[in-house]
Amino acid sequence: MLQLKELNLTKKQKYFMIVFMIGFLFKYNYMLLLIFNVPAITGIVLKNIFFTFLTGYLLAPLAKAKKGRASLLVVSILFTTLFMGNLWYNRHFGDYLSFIDVTTSEGVGSPVVLFRHIFKVWDIFFVIDIILLVILTFKARDTKSKGNIVALFTKSRIKRGTIVIILLLIFQIFTVNLLLGNHSPAELYSRSSAGFVNVYGLASLYLYEFHTSTYAAYLNIANKEVSTPIEEDRLDDKSLIDKNSNIIVIQLESLDEKIIDYRHNNRELTPFLNQLKSESLYAENFYSQHVNGSFDADFAFLTSLYPVNRNYSFREDDMSKFDSIVKLLKKRGYQTLAFHGNNKKFFHRYKAFPSLGFDRFYSREDFSSKDRIMDLEESYLGINDYDFFNQSLDYLEQADRPFFAYMITVSTHTPFTFYPESEIQKEYSDIDNPIVYDYFQSVSFLDKSLEMFFDQLQQRGLAENTLFIIYADHQAGIDEKEYTSSEEFVADENINQPEHIPLIIKYPAVQADVIKKTATTTDIAPTILDMMGIEQKPREFIGSSLLKGEQKPVPFIHELPQVLYKDHLFIKGLEGLEKVGHLKGTTKEGVELTKKDKNRILQIIDYMKAIMLKRRIDTQE
Repeated sequence: MLQLKELNLTKKQKYFMIVFMIGFLFKYNYMLLLIFNVPAITGIVLKNIFFTFLTGYLLAPLAKAKKGRASLLVVSILFTTLFMGNLWYNRHFGDYLSFIDVTTSEGVGSPVVLFRHIFKVWDIFFVIDIILLVILTFKARDTKSKGNIVALFTKSRIKRGTIVIILLLIFQIFTVNLLLGNHSPAELYSRSSAGFVNVYGLASLYLYEFHTSTYAAYLNIANKEVSTPIEEDRLDDKSLIDKNSNIIVIQLESLDEKIIDYRHNNRELTPFLNQLKSESLYAENFYSQHVNGSFDADFAFLTSLYPVNRNYSFREDDMSKFDSIVKLLKKRGYQTLAFHGNNKKFFHRYKAFPSLGFDRFYSREDFSSKDRIMDLEESYLGINDYDFFNQSLDYLEQADRPFFAYMITVSTHTPFTFYPESEIQKEYSDIDNPIVYDYFQSVSFLDKSLEMFFDQLQQRGLAENTLFIIYADHQAGIDEKEYTSSEEFVADENINQPEHIPLIIKYPAVQADVIKKTATTTDIAPTILDMMGIEQKPREFIGSSLLKGEQKPVPFIHELPQVLYKDHLFIKGLEGLEKVGHLKGTTKEGVELTKKDKNRILQIIDYMKAIMLKRRIDTQE
């Protein structure tokens, strides 16, 4: 290894290289450990040895000249940009920033969302090395000995260094891959991107994702036959609702389950929803499907399937090839309507909804700003919930009977500021945290909007023979001292935790009760069919009715797929499903997945990944 005496670096040149190496290794290791959750520490140790040698042997001589230091500074800035992108993306979505996300994702919306919900003050710590490198780039004097730098980069030195680096890489790849089961790169990536990074590194991951993003790379997978997982549970032919009952499904934006019955200064945040809950079937253990974005909730409900990480279904897949509750109801004489107060192109719903069977999609262009009641200007989110519901009433009244209406709200979307000043609740004025304050205000405004909507439906005679389903697309994602959205899971690894959301099922002739069964958005459509007395689910529906059947493990197909079963968390690692956590307050031991359950979950994961890929390819043909 190159000796320091041979380099003859000045003190400031040495400081430059020390800052460069420490800054790089700290961020690199942070990504591997806390963002990718790599399985083998051995891989991290070997990579650190590799990068230390690379820096000391081939890069350190660059510190002797300003141009060399500037080049290393650019490298550090580029890597820090990649690091910060992964850090913020992980903080918001609980995943790493992939090549697909960089090139095709929908983003996080308003810049306010970024700064209020993602950026943390201590993030400045991650750019301190950049500041020091900038100073040292210009403060350190260049070595004046003519040809000194050139002499350090002789062909023999480069040759020796290259040989050592190649040997280190081969040893590291062979050793870690052996520890992880000795898989091919393609197989390892399909099993775990964390394992792939552990073996081949970050650069290889992004290059591989670039390769597999092309059409040709998918051909072999696309041509494979896939079979639907067999679900043994059948629905009941006993109807709980009248044959021609209307169905209104309302998907609420970012509403936490814990906000139901929540009080601040003895004021209920959601008095109307609380009352509705007491008169309805209420699923107290209900969790969202949220692995990419809000459209996951649409997809999971409408198709009774599980969304797949990094698959933007409404944009990338041919939705006409999926079974849907919309198509089924349409065949039974329902007029099918979708409502959303935002731009119809948001999340590509304008293409997906007709393909899924909707007769009509009412979007931003169908709602009037002039006729709004609330003194609230439009935002990038569209029209506020109060005016959205109010103006939707006429459309519902004009609809053919029976109708199926799917309604999506927006006022409680981040940054939670889409509420009128006239509706501000003074009871929240003591909340110093602006995120919590605005969330409470927006939730109260949503509750008032829902109350108005239900009152008007009652007055117009539209509530008497109507089944109402109300749930949230996902949690609000708030983690502040004054209020936190999440249930507290105790987990051995840094993973996405299940998002607890409310589910209310209201029908006049159905008595109020609490549903204990753990379920998810994928199970809503089979529950509706069960209540209608439809005995046979569509062939492709994987979800189960909440009203019958034994408790089954609930999968979430994140980058690292996980399973929730009886308040315990399992993840799909390289060797299968393993327990990693449990809900705080529950017993850690005593809950395990049976072999049958494990096989079912693995079959569902493989099926969903295959079918989403296959139908994406069909779209491109």
